[in-house]
Amino acid sequence: MTNPANTTPSTPATAAEARAQIDALTANTEFGSKLLSGDVAATQQWNDLHGVLGKGGDEVERAMRGEILGADTIPDSGSKRLAEGASWLRTLGLSDGVVREALEGAGVSKEEYRMVSDWKSRHMADPVFSKRFLSNEAEAVRLMMTANVVIAGGIKGERKGF
Repeated sequence: MTNPANTTPSTPATAAEARAQIDALTANTEFGSKLLSGDVAATQQWNDLHGVLGKGGDEVERAMRGEILGADTIPDSGSKRLAEGASWLRTLGLSDGVVREALEGAGVSKEEYRMVSDWKSRHMADPVFSKRFLSNEAEAVRLMMTANVVIAGGIKGERKGF
């Protein structure tokens, strides 16, 4: 796509638009020659388009649909991990919203994090709930996995990890 005002390529809003532009450029021998000769503008355009392809939101959306990049050749391991993770979390009874939150890992507010952590502590200390959870009762597993998604995502804006 081009911007009619100045004929420079516009930045695509979605991965599908970026893929369409990449496919068009791949078929364009003039562009290919520029790219291979190190033309700065062609290289920048190519890198920008691939940057749109790599945005997390698009990866999460593909995973939610069960799509795996490169499935017709050599599957992309990150794409496969996300798609299989989404499928597994759904089998545990988690809603699409919770699955998406788990895949994005964006975190929650401090208050929500504290509330969920407190809920988990109380329920793991409850012998009746613990027995239900440890015996793999579907509703107890779903509740605990939902709490674990929130806790694993951490607090929005804070550094995660060790």
